[in-house]
Amino acid sequence: PRAPPPTPLMPPTPAWLAGRLAPEPAASRFIYNTFFKYSPTYMTTVLITATFAGLGFDTAMNALWDFNNKGKQWKDIKHKYADLE
Repeated sequence: PRAPPPTPLMPPTPAWLAGRLAPEPAASRFIYNTFFKYSPTYMTTVLITATFAGLGFDTAMNALWDFNNKGKQWKDIKHKYADLE
């Protein structure tokens, strides 16, 4: 993509800026217009993403903890000590 030709009112475009003037890909334009263009949708996106990222991280860390401490936790050994009724 090339920058528009200079006009008498517009100075020539520097080479480092010419690439930035290219049209955006459709996917990034869609994501921006859907999630980031307006403040309320941006904040909603941030809050929902943070919530699910936190839940996912918490679940992963609990699974890692349980894997590394298998056989040492009460839930693994309570059958040895619980009274049978």
